[in-house]
Amino acid sequence: MEVRSIAEEVARLYPAVHQRFHTSRQTLPGSDVTARMLMVLRHLATAGPLTVGEQAQHLSLSKATMTELVNRLEAKGLVARLRDDRDHRRVFVWLTEAGRQRVAAHPEVLENDLLVRAVARMRPDDRTRLVEGLRALLDAGKEEGR
Repeated sequence: MEVRSIAEEVARLYPAVHQRFHTSRQTLPGSDVTARMLMVLRHLATAGPLTVGEQAQHLSLSKATMTELVNRLEAKGLVARLRDDRDHRRVFVWLTEAGRQRVAAHPEVLENDLLVRAVARMRPDDRTRLVEGLRALLDAGKEEGR
């Protein structure tokens, strides 16, 4: 496989892996946010300020769903909307201090029990290659400044 094809396949598979193994939509124990809301907060923490449309695209959600999630997070004081200084029509969503604290308090993105069961069904050599491949991808990404 050529490099571009492999990169496109990784980009195609990543959202499917996230969808398959991300934590449930139920309110997290001891928290007032759902796992989906936490997913939005985590994404903002890694991607930086984004518009609702950009966030929806990154997370493969509809703009209406993302707007609802952002509205709920804003009502809880976890995100704030910020106007672009150069183009006042653009509005970015960014974490508040409370939002950053919430992300730090709930670091897991994937549902560990589901992931453990799936990994257990893999052949041992596939498990090793999976971890090695993910580490190699992350290391190569360091060269890109991310």
